[in-house]
Amino acid sequence: MTLKEKYGSWALVTGASSGIGEEFARRLAAEDLNLILVARRIERLEKLATELNEKHNIKVVVAPVDLSKKKFMNELKEYVGKREVGLLVNNAGFGYNGEFVEADSEIFRKMIKVNCIASTEIAHYFGAQMANRNKGAIIFLGSLVGYNPVPLTTVYSATKAFNLFMGEALWYELKKNNVDVLALNPGGTATEFQQVAGTSSGPVARSVEEVVNTAMKKLGKRPSVVDGLANKVLSVLPRFITRRSALMLAGYMRKKLYTAPSISSK
Repeated sequence: MTLKEKYGSWALVTGASSGIGEEFARRLAAEDLNLILVARRIERLEKLATELNEKHNIKVVVAPVDLSKKKFMNELKEYVGKREVGLLVNNAGFGYNGEFVEADSEIFRKMIKVNCIASTEIAHYFGAQMANRNKGAIIFLGSLVGYNPVPLTTVYSATKAFNLFMGEALWYELKKNNVDVLALNPGGTATEFQQVAGTSSGPVARSVEEVVNTAMKKLGKRPSVVDGLANKVLSVLPRFITRRSALMLAGYMRKKLYTAPSISSK
């Protein structure tokens, strides 16, 4: 069964202007799904929309919506209209690398709004429709840092734990409605997200193609997945050592693998 047959003809991808979100858009377009692309950077969205429309002859709706705004859902609903979203990729993310007390608290407010509140509101609105139709799928973008508190990316790590728990719990709740839910947890990935932040993707960086491949293979088969063998090992390591040791190791690795404080969003 194709994705279109299983979930419907429309997919919505947040954070679609670059990185993992852009790759999801390309992959779903190749599967003949029509797309609603959500991000702040309209020029990039329009360029991607034109490319995918010409290459795959699909319909593409460009939705330049800022998910950190208070009434973003009203805007998003207007762009979606009466289209039935059968596959939702909650990918939009906002990150900060650096000391917690040295950051402007407004950064953290926006981060929690985009990573947690917005992804919840979007999943609730479209998830309810999927449940009523008894078909659909939702992918939450978690992260390897959601498996253990990570110093120097403290709030981002906490928001990714939120995404992981949301995806896994909704997998259970919505399976009776034939709605597949997956929490996808990549580690270091070679994307603009890392470049803009002025950080390193780490010694075993994965490509966006590999991350999306992992998601498409596991969607409908399990509640969550960690992308890449090395990342899988790191995700379970805290189970075998003390929490203090896990924190010390996470802090040490963060200092070694990441550079100056910066902000990154997509």
